[in-house]
Amino acid sequence: MLELVRKSPRAWVTTTYFAEGYPYTIVNNLAELLFNRLGASVEAIGLTALFHLPWNIKFLWAPFADQYETKRRWLLGVEVLLSLVLVALAAVVAAAPSLTVLSALFVVLGVLSATHDIAIDGFYLEALDSEGQSRFVGYRAVAYKLANVLVRGPAVILVGLVGWTLGLVAMATLMIALLVLHIFILPRVEEVRESLWGALRRPRNLVIGVVFALLVWLEMRFAWLRPALVRARDALGSVPVIGKLSAGGWIGIGLLAALLMLLALRAPLMRRLQRSESHYARAFLDFLAQPKVGRILAFIVLFRTGESFLQKMKVPFLQNELKMTDFEYGLANGTVGVVASLLATSIGGWLIARHGLRRWIWPFVLLQNVLNLLYVALALVGSVSFGVLTAVIALEHFGEGLGTAVFVVYIMRCCDPAHKAAHMAILTALMSLSFTIAGMSSGFLLRAMGFAPYFTFTFLASVPMMLLIFVVPYLDGRPPPEPKL
Repeated sequence: MLELVRKSPRAWVTTTYFAEGYPYTIVNNLAELLFNRLGASVEAIGLTALFHLPWNIKFLWAPFADQYETKRRWLLGVEVLLSLVLVALAAVVAAAPSLTVLSALFVVLGVLSATHDIAIDGFYLEALDSEGQSRFVGYRAVAYKLANVLVRGPAVILVGLVGWTLGLVAMATLMIALLVLHIFILPRVEEVRESLWGALRRPRNLVIGVVFALLVWLEMRFAWLRPALVRARDALGSVPVIGKLSAGGWIGIGLLAALLMLLALRAPLMRRLQRSESHYARAFLDFLAQPKVGRILAFIVLFRTGESFLQKMKVPFLQNELKMTDFEYGLANGTVGVVASLLATSIGGWLIARHGLRRWIWPFVLLQNVLNLLYVALALVGSVSFGVLTAVIALEHFGEGLGTAVFVVYIMRCCDPAHKAAHMAILTALMSLSFTIAGMSSGFLLRAMGFAPYFTFTFLASVPMMLLIFVVPYLDGRPPPEPKL
């Protein structure tokens, strides 16, 4: 039976991507609920955005997953640690909970979860050929979304019924169950490259480890940094947008600036890296050496721009302007919309696997972005029935799901086979920039424009990305690597 499961990727693709979305949602959705319950200040609750930082910088340590051990070992090892940290969270909440200790545990959970993402994405690319990677896009998207829904819905309900301690124990139990399952069903698809333990004893790697530990410690001490951040915010309060930026906004601006600097210094950086024998340096060098890398990066960063602007202001529009109740919104957006998105992603992945990305990229991308204009019609018409609103939301989610299928397949093609985990981590870290930038500016733009012009803008914001389709590489697949002489 286990051998049959290993031969069919459906089981391990589904469970690993459920396990990827599970701790991510705990860190990025439950932390603020717990802090609020414990009476944290609004500043401290806002700064829980810093817990997301590991996902934005995970590419810094992703090359180690390609160089040392196997992706399977990384995946299982991190799941052991995730289980232990969830148990520790339950124990701290059961005692006299300290926000400082809880912050430290959530930071560690975030670092482990981001590393877990690296291992799972790398394992997926290692275990499946290009056709299989496209075929199972729907499975991974559905599983990831189910984990999000489970944590945001049933897990919160459970916490309300039995309390945070037993709720976190239940979450840790599920993580342990996933670990045990993966021990038995994950196929062995790689040979061990180099022992991680041996590498950790090298002086250079020890220094890197100390620096990394220091960065984690500084993030864990965000409560200590809070007064300085609040004073800086107040000092800049007279600047309309800058004075209201969240921690996530500053992180997004920093990453965008770093990306632009990287592209500007690409040539001298590559010359310097070429003299290095480090696998770590080689991972970044090979990524930068791809043809048309600037176009690839622009396409990745801009792909979700229109959708990001729409999502940020959809709730105020539907609930404040069109008077949807929480129940109606949950039913239309959280149920019908989620089903439509999952269905579209599955169909999109299957069609791309069958006919190729080039054939379907334009229909799918157009549907992802043109359907934003349905909200322009709603803004102009005003009051409509609940059935019409549900249909619009379902269609918008369907287009989003088709776009997800395109996006996932494309970023997998941008990963060099020799650095699968590192390159996937770089690309998935960059893809969140548009959400951050859109979040910073969406409210100001809406106030200046009004709803109908704003929703028109969400479509126009997607046009630069669509124009890049004409010039980006890999739409017909990644060419085989050149033979080494």
